[in-house]
Parts: sequence; structure tokens; C-alpha cells
Amino acid sequence: MQFKNIVAGAAVLLASASGVSALGSATVVNNCGFPVYYASVGGSANPGMQQLQGSYSEGYSSQGTGVSIKLSPEASTSGPVSQFEFTWANGKISYDLSNINGYPFSAGGMEVVPSMQNDPNNPTCVPVTCPAGASVCSAAYNQPDDVRTMVCDEDSSLVLTLCPGGSGKRSIADAGSDIISRVHARHFPSQA
Repeated sequence: MQFKNIVAGAAVLLASASGVSALGSATVVNNCGFPVYYASVGGSANPGMQQLQGSYSEGYSSQGTGVSIKLSPEASTSGPVSQFEFTWANGKISYDLSNINGYPFSAGGMEVVPSMQNDPNNPTCVPVTCPAGASVCSAAYNQPDDVRTMVCDEDSSLVLTLCPGGSGKRSIADAGSDIISRVHARHFPSQA
């Protein structure tokens, strides 16, 4: 009887350590040829803008609380600001891009790519692309009543690349590789 309990307990520990139900994360990659500033705002927190050093990533950690990562080429939110918004709830991650407060990345564009695309169970788990050179991005919120929200399973990670066609900066593949390395190190620290 005790041996059965030990084996069952070990199986539970092994399943939880394997990261079977690991949550995804949201990452922003600056691929532009100029500095970008960000502030991650969720709940009542309202931190100041910080310079984006290559990329910024945060996990889905607050069930039901929306997060807005405000992005600008200026160290202030008083000018045009694009927003990468997401909410984790009920096993899903809802996400969108918002240009309601301006579109400072119109020259280089921006693109959100989910790690788990083309899922027949989640037909809205798709990339959101704002092409370079467009003064208005029809894939983003431009007015408060626009409907532009996409939905993926909670284990899908999201990567927003600013100026995806830019050169000399990190690519989506580089950021994805970094995310995989961090998740692996978090769940398997003895193998990292």
C-alpha cells in the first residue's frame, strides 16, 4: 500500500516538473534601427517607460487581468503609443494590437506571431500583421469600438516584432529560441 502511494506521488511530481501545462509568455522584439521604450501596465500598476534592450518578455501570470505593453520611440507616453495587449483567462490568451493612441511604428510595421498557429480548435490563433509603410493598420484597434482580438490556448507564446523587415536586430526566430531556452532552464534547471 505504501509503495503504491509513493509511486503515485512520484508520478504527480514528474508530471508537474515536465511542464505539461506550462503557460506561454508575451515577448516584444525591437528589430527597428532606433531605440524603443516600453511600459508594461496591468491592474493598477503604471510604471514609467524603460528602454527596450533587444527584447522584453513576461509570462502570463495574473488570471483575468489585462496587460498592456505600451511601446514608443520616445521615453514618454505623451506622444503616439502602440499597445500590445493580452489577457489570460479560462485556459485562453486573448491578444491584440492597439493604435488608438497613435501608430509610431507605421514606417517599419509590426507583427504578433503566436507559437501555436493553425489550430483547428482555435481559428483565431493567427498572426496579427501591420505592414510597413501603412499609415493605418487595419489589423489593429484604431477606434475604441473596433473588434480585433485574437485567441489562442494559454500555452501558446506570443512574439511581437517591431519593424519585422528591419535589419541588424534580432529576428522572431532568435527571440523564439531565447524563449525556449528560458522555459527549458526554468523547468529543467539541472540540464541547463
